Amino acid sequence: MNKKKVYPLYFLILPVVVYGLLFFLPSMFSFYYAMTDWNSYNSEIHFVGFENYKTILKDSQNYLHALGNTLFFTVGTTVLKNGLGLFLALILNERIKGKNLLRLIFYLPVTMAPLIVGLIFTSVLNPSYGLLNSVLEAIGLGNLATAWLVKKNTAMASIVMVEVWKSVGFNMIIYLAGLQTISKTYFEAASIDGAGKRHMLLYITLPMLLPSIQVNLLLNLINSFKVFELVFILTRGGPGNMTEVLNTLVFGEFSAGRYGLSTAFGVCLLLITAIIAFSSLKILSRAMGGEEE
Repeated sequence: MNKKKVYPLYFLILPVVVYGLLFFLPSMFSFYYAMTDWNSYNSEIHFVGFENYKTILKDSQNYLHALGNTLFFTVGTTVLKNGLGLFLALILNERIKGKNLLRLIFYLPVTMAPLIVGLIFTSVLNPSYGLLNSVLEAIGLGNLATAWLVKKNTAMASIVMVEVWKSVGFNMIIYLAGLQTISKTYFEAASIDGAGKRHMLLYITLPMLLPSIQVNLLLNLINSFKVFELVFILTRGGPGNMTEVLNTLVFGEFSAGRYGLSTAFGVCLLLITAIIAFSSLKILSRAMGGEEE
């Protein structure tokens, strides 16, 4: 009996070792190096305590600006990806022609590397020869054509829309999986009672989809807060610093050779991400618990 109880724990050994070597240990080292003057200008590393964090606080305006952009990106993409993902899942869960092909088409961008997506949309959104402006001019909406990634009032919104295009298929698949676990007997019983589609959506579909909603919201919040590649390829944080996010700020400090300060920024990002993730998980778990009761 004891062997049967212990045996499944063997499967945890390899994942725990890999996690410890590739994440936990580097994270612990980063907490130490964040308290040093490690840089490319001096071969010696000295412990400086919280000096790097004091430097961050002194330059808090830039940090808060990057944090604000990151929050804008996170909230915007999370809301849009979940809303559109749920909408597509509801449509493609019905008996319509070619639904499998449509599912494939909407999911394909998820498989593309952010670097490739960034390069594609750098061309699509180009103000001179970009596809988007060319289409707008062709259909008589040339007055809407603009320098999407250069103007301050459109750059961040453009990045948000590119991320939504790339990742909405992932949210759709999670919602489709959730929809297919809902028994049809609920809808049949509701239909007999005279319930319409709107009532079925509000009182059957959405409550039964709460686990899928929780998964999508949590993954979107965490992944969006760590955004880097897409912003770096599309704008490199420009124009000026209008699209600067936390990870591009970290990269900028590291590129300048201020490794200790860059690591301190990274630690701050790690802590903020962890706080948001745990807080979101707690709120969503309470919401699900409330529904179940």
